[in-house]
Amino acid sequence: MSWKLSIAAGLLLVTLPNLEAQTAADAPATREDVMKFLEVTQAKSRVEQVLAGMARQARVSAEEGFKQRIPDATPEQLTRVDALADSIFKNFSPDEFVEAIVPIYQRHLTKSDLNAILAFYASPAGQKLQKETPAIMSESMEAGGEIARKKMSAINQKIETQIDDMAREEQQKKGRGLKTEPAKN
Repeated sequence: MSWKLSIAAGLLLVTLPNLEAQTAADAPATREDVMKFLEVTQAKSRVEQVLAGMARQARVSAEEGFKQRIPDATPEQLTRVDALADSIFKNFSPDEFVEAIVPIYQRHLTKSDLNAILAFYASPAGQKLQKETPAIMSESMEAGGEIARKKMSAINQKIETQIDDMAREEQQKKGRGLKTEPAKN
């Protein structure tokens, strides 16, 4: 019996470090793990880029909307519209967005997941992805912005038409209401 106990103890000693390593690797990602990942992936600059793209799109959309209402808008008026659109994004902080996503990454990725992802970013393919991502994001935002502008123009026109119809209906109801009321002497 003692040789069986010795083999079992030996197997336990051999497998225990592997189990501990696997448990440590599958441990939840720490804030530091996530911050390292976000630093490597340049998340803050990506957020800044997204916000800048959104601001550009807001500016273009605001100008287009203004020009629809005032076709002969002056450069001064358009400058004011641009300033208004720009002011919308001044209160957005990239750091606030980064802080908000840390717990999200911690819920979805383990320490070993982040280590594997970081290993990818250290590879030639990961380095290329890092290098090309800003251009990919910029071009994607331009394409998405163009789609949104095209659709929003039609949507805005449809909304305005419906609002005009509703206003006309309301005026007609009020007009009929006045006609049906008996005259006071």
